[in-house]
Amino acid sequence: MRLSKLQKYILDRCFYTKKGVLGRRELFNFYSIADFERRRKKIIDTIHKSIEALVKKDLLVAFGHKTAKKWFIHKIKITKRGRKLIKGLIKNMQGKLPIK
Repeated sequence: MRLSKLQKYILDRCFYTKKGVLGRRELFNFYSIADFERRRKKIIDTIHKSIEALVKKDLLVAFGHKTAKKWFIHKIKITKRGRKLIKGLIKNMQGKLPIK
């Protein structure tokens, strides 16, 4: 399964929180402060689309409310399938040390 760097960051942050629940605003740290202030609306939309894509893949559960036209996400929680995937990604990133 292909994931973007932002999606991997979202899963990673959820994985390392105590209960797996994370607020949406905590994901803004993926971008620098200067970049966030310049392109605020675009960054918020990108994060929202990434969360929705992860929910469709059954890697996250989103908590929020829905109006007639829009879905407002307040918190996200990682699922068991998401935990399994991020554990595999972490193992691949770490690699193994060569033993002589």
